[in-house]
Amino acid sequence: MQAPKKHRSVFFDVRHSSEDEKIGPLDPDPTGASRPPGAVGYFSGRAGRMVMVSNPDTDGLSLTIITLAPGTLLPTHRHDVDYIEFILEGEVHHGNRVLKSGEGVYRSAGTPYSFWTGPEGASIADFRAHTFYKTDYVDPPEKWPPHKLPLASS
Repeated sequence: MQAPKKHRSVFFDVRHSSEDEKIGPLDPDPTGASRPPGAVGYFSGRAGRMVMVSNPDTDGLSLTIITLAPGTLLPTHRHDVDYIEFILEGEVHHGNRVLKSGEGVYRSAGTPYSFWTGPEGASIADFRAHTFYKTDYVDPPEKWPPHKLPLASS
């Protein structure tokens, strides 16, 4: 017999995260294979994430806010689940298409893409029907192009 589904509500705030920050997986790929050696250094100081909604018990809906420094480049990659990327602040360049605050894109599983952030960086709401997913980069980190802008000195 299947256990009854737990009902819950999760309140969140893009400035402060939510209670799900405590239960969201550190890596959405439980195998760890989505983070090739070299990826951590490539994104060091450029990316932050806040978990708004996570359902690791059921692999259900997830909402994560990702912040990226100005000129950050995401090398060509794909995910094994559908998702929606919604720009909250800044701008994101997808080739010759620029998405600004209030705009977004839907991608089906397996769709390869790359993007870079504009001169102000970007804050992106990342919606997925799953908490767990895999990322497959087209090239290994040693072949990733440089970021569009250097990190600002602090």
